[in-house]
Amino acid sequence: MVLVDSAEIKPAKCSSTTLIASTLPETADTKAVYMQYKKVKDKEKFLRGNESSIIIHEAAAKTLQAARNGGKLPDFKKLHTEYKELTEKKDKLYQEYGKLKKKVKQYDTIKQNVDSILRQAKQPEREKQTER
Repeated sequence: MVLVDSAEIKPAKCSSTTLIASTLPETADTKAVYMQYKKVKDKEKFLRGNESSIIIHEAAAKTLQAARNGGKLPDFKKLHTEYKELTEKKDKLYQEYGKLKKKVKQYDTIKQNVDSILRQAKQPEREKQTER
């Protein structure tokens, strides 16, 4: 049974959407500190006090630059909406997966019961053959 059309889920798009959606807020949060760092004359002193924010901003900026791929980044609201839709779709699929997993477990139990009944039915036949 096919649960989802393979064209419906695009893992590369999901991961890039997640990456961009998580990186954009980091860039926005650390942008003010980074701009101050660019303007200040004593960069080493400023860097010692705000090193983590600057490193996070530079890493986020590199990630976004790589995700941009020469084009323009999508609108954050659109990206957030798409991310939310993908998350909802994933949750529904996990729920369906859980239901199917329970069914498989029930079928395995039924199979084991049938197998044990068939083994018990064969044992009296073997005993009759050994008595002869």
